[in-house]
Amino acid sequence: MLALLRCFRFALAAAALIAGSAGNAAAQPIKIGIAQWGPHPQLEKTVESFKAELTRLGLQEGKDVTYEIDQANFDVALLPQLLNKLKATKPQLIYTIATPVTQAAKQALKGSGIPIVYAAVNNPVKANLTPSWDQGVDDMAGASDQQDMDAVLAFIRKLLPNARRVAVAYNPGEDNNLAVFEQVKAAASQHGFSVVGAGIDNPADIPIRIAALKGQADVIYTPTGGLIQPGLPAIAASAGQIGLPVVNAGVEAAKQGIVLAGYAVDYAKVGANAANVAYKILKQNAKMKDLPPVRATAADHEGAISGKQLAKLGLALPPALADCKCVAD
Repeated sequence: MLALLRCFRFALAAAALIAGSAGNAAAQPIKIGIAQWGPHPQLEKTVESFKAELTRLGLQEGKDVTYEIDQANFDVALLPQLLNKLKATKPQLIYTIATPVTQAAKQALKGSGIPIVYAAVNNPVKANLTPSWDQGVDDMAGASDQQDMDAVLAFIRKLLPNARRVAVAYNPGEDNNLAVFEQVKAAASQHGFSVVGAGIDNPADIPIRIAALKGQADVIYTPTGGLIQPGLPAIAASAGQIGLPVVNAGVEAAKQGIVLAGYAVDYAKVGANAANVAYKILKQNAKMKDLPPVRATAADHEGAISGKQLAKLGLALPPALADCKCVAD
């Protein structure tokens, strides 16, 4: 009887030890790898808001979740190395930011079983990441930063009521830029615009490509992208030499007086949308194929107008925007 009692106590102790070990394992924080395209305020917002939203949802950094982040400095050649490095840390999820990074991740992480959640991918369908806006895929899900182009062109029409020709400065080598160019062309006539393309695939070509728009356009629209946004100061300087206003797909350059205006999807919202997708996968056992791309709504946009550029271009704030409260000094 005594021997039986000892065996029973031993079994209880072993069970407690196993349960404790299981509890410790369960308490280990979730590891998320973050693959950043490069240092840029808009893209960095998607990281900050992603973390903030997961915190709001109950995943506290350092306790419930940890992050391993690396960036490619806008260099496609560095992406395989970056992604393999993150893969080696054995994360439960990898968060990819921007179209080139997400496209590279789809190939580099194929068959790894690591879920990919993306943000700041303008058109995941055009980028061959998912078959449609209404359908998910097995290896990734996420949030688009695609603008409501009707809202963008409506803003430009209010800002420049006499403009008739919109030039789109885009990189023909980036799928998201090509998608934006097509969206502008599709929506332009509804707002009384014709469209001119200004393809730029090398930063050194910016001055000559913009100079060629003299007499061909009334305003330049600059979308998001790994070449266009870093090259925005050069685009704005070249446009200024021929008196062309620039409307950017981000608001910071307008607030800084670099361009006339910006009308943008709020990248903090994009990052938060991606975080909600990640939470569903990590904590609610959602299947990625059941999670179609999240689109930004028209209400997710914000506008900014540079008072400095208005004066420089000899323009006045139109009555249609008199109450916008979006003019920066």
